[in-house]
Amino acid sequence: MDPVVSAISALEDRVVDEAYATLQRRGEPHYRAGDTRRKLLELFRQVVASIEARDPSTVAVYSEKIAVERLQTGFSISEIQAGFNVLEESMWAHVVGALEVDQRTEAVEAISLALRAGRDALARAYVSSAAAGASQSGGQEGPAEPALVATVVLGQIGVITMHDHSKRNALGSRMSAQIQAALESFRVHGARAVIIRAATEMGVWSSGHDIAELPRGRRDPLAYDDALEECVRAVRSYPLPILAMIHGSVWGGAFDLVLSCDVVIADETATFAITPVNLGLPNNTTGLLHFLGRLPTNIVKEMFFTARPINAEQAERWMVVNHLVPAAELESFTLEVANTMAEKAPLALTAVKEQLRVLSDYQPVAAQVYERIQALRRQAYDSTDYLEGLTAFMEKRPPHFRGE
Repeated sequence: MDPVVSAISALEDRVVDEAYATLQRRGEPHYRAGDTRRKLLELFRQVVASIEARDPSTVAVYSEKIAVERLQTGFSISEIQAGFNVLEESMWAHVVGALEVDQRTEAVEAISLALRAGRDALARAYVSSAAAGASQSGGQEGPAEPALVATVVLGQIGVITMHDHSKRNALGSRMSAQIQAALESFRVHGARAVIIRAATEMGVWSSGHDIAELPRGRRDPLAYDDALEECVRAVRSYPLPILAMIHGSVWGGAFDLVLSCDVVIADETATFAITPVNLGLPNNTTGLLHFLGRLPTNIVKEMFFTARPINAEQAERWMVVNHLVPAAELESFTLEVANTMAEKAPLALTAVKEQLRVLSDYQPVAAQVYERIQALRRQAYDSTDYLEGLTAFMEKRPPHFRGE
């Protein structure tokens, strides 16, 4: 056996145990069943087999199989990929420590190649199976879940159009999952850039987090596995440029999604507001970091403390948007910028985007500081003020906060 393959195989138990522990720690709901470790072990062995054979089709065939199986048991595509991602992270970490310097590069490249082939095959099979299931349902098992986004490919540009009129494009679990599925479909089919927009006739780009899905206290409302948080991570980690095309108002968590896009292009109707204090909702540290990466601290404070919207001219002045253009030119201008990006070398774009994401996302926080922040957040979302904020929103009245 090749010495690199032999060394990776010898790490089996340590890699799988760490990946399993990571999934449990993150609280991934579909990975709490007793067979999670077995599934990770199977995937690890398929990756090793692909590396040994120097043929990624081994893990690709396995990935297609589990995509179909897990679609049928209710997994979203992002939940399936969570297993791939933590296994890759664990393999890299242990390989670096176990191999000689001259073997590490070869091993990491082989692991990445195998898992990339697996993820691509998984996405193709998942999207294909989901589409086939929808077309074959024929209404025999009740109405199909309505599409909240429309997708189209214009040359090398993928366009995601949100059109949930009833909830003003609220970013609940279904909308977030459909955006992620659309991104994955574009990635698999080779789109070089993506535009996220609202339907033309809508005056709201997105009303933010679906308030009806927020927990009523005693639980972090913006936990790691929250649907919108997963969607924001998917946008930030997408390997090629994503452009937000803004017509209308952007509220709350949707503002975080917009700032997570690589380029923001807006017209004069655009407004932006970050509104968690209206609900008594404590924003998480990750979200605040996204704002601090794009805006001066004093502007972030004013927006979070007042929840007042800023208009398009202010957004341009404070560099929330890259370009402010007339409404009549918004679509053509955005497509022009996207096409310019799509003509560039995709591997170079991916490398630059990932470097910028890593450099901006990973800011060290001392353990005791993080624990203090979490204690303050827990005090806020366990408070009667938070419940009052949610209740007042649903009853369409001003909240009466008491600080307790």
